[in-house]
Amino acid sequence: MTTNIFEYASRNKLRFASSRGELTVEQLWDVPLRSNDGFNLNAVAKAANAAVKAINEENFVETARTPTHARLETVLELVKHVIDVKLADEAAAKKRAENKIKREKLLTALAEKQDGKLSEMSERELKKQIAELEE
Repeated sequence: MTTNIFEYASRNKLRFASSRGELTVEQLWDVPLRSNDGFNLNAVAKAANAAVKAINEENFVETARTPTHARLETVLELVKHVIDVKLADEAAAKKRAENKIKREKLLTALAEKQDGKLSEMSERELKKQIAELEE
């Protein structure tokens, strides 16, 4: 499909079946990836996939693709795209959290090393540095 799928969705007013009723493209972004109550993107994707499979059942007489085929396939592609983006966002957030923890550990280790260097200084060197700070 050469047209942007989001443009196609908005022009054709695509809706997505869910346990809480039909959703717009914008509402897909608010649906969680996972949930215990069945309202999640996986369930929306399964419903879209089932609709695509139902319309694609083998037909030996009618082989032409209809606008309904394109519509249902676009619905599925949109849901899969939103899932992919949300999974990437989730992975990036996890990486940021891991980096933050590692940075805090490194800063703690650095502070300990710096404190160790200070305690190794002689009394005279310490007094000299204190005097320099007071000037």
